[in-house]
Amino acid sequence: MKKIFTLCLFVFGFLLVTNTAQAQQKFSAEVNEAAQTKAVEFGRFLKADQATQESIYTAYQEFYAKSETLNSMLKKGTSDYADLETKLNQRLLSQMDEALTDEQYAKYLELTDQSGNQE
Repeated sequence: MKKIFTLCLFVFGFLLVTNTAQAQQKFSAEVNEAAQTKAVEFGRFLKADQATQESIYTAYQEFYAKSETLNSMLKKGTSDYADLETKLNQRLLSQMDEALTDEQYAKYLELTDQSGNQE
């Protein structure tokens, strides 16, 4: 009887782990796909080389992953949400500023309608 009970617990635990892993893979795939789309889109508009596109991809990958976490942890409209959202946007802008030339960064700000928001 103990063996059957242990086996059932093991199978149940395995099913939970499998579902969690599948959810993480789906989340990761969605984030990677969105980041890839942005990298290709901005790479084309900004005439960026491969290394710059990879930097754009990494920046957007981090941005989307942290945005998803923010959306799942905090309710939209709260002051904490707004503060963290602002920090995420500033982090993205900072990474893009590092990755792009001055001319490309100015064009990026225009494309994203943030030309008046830079510090």
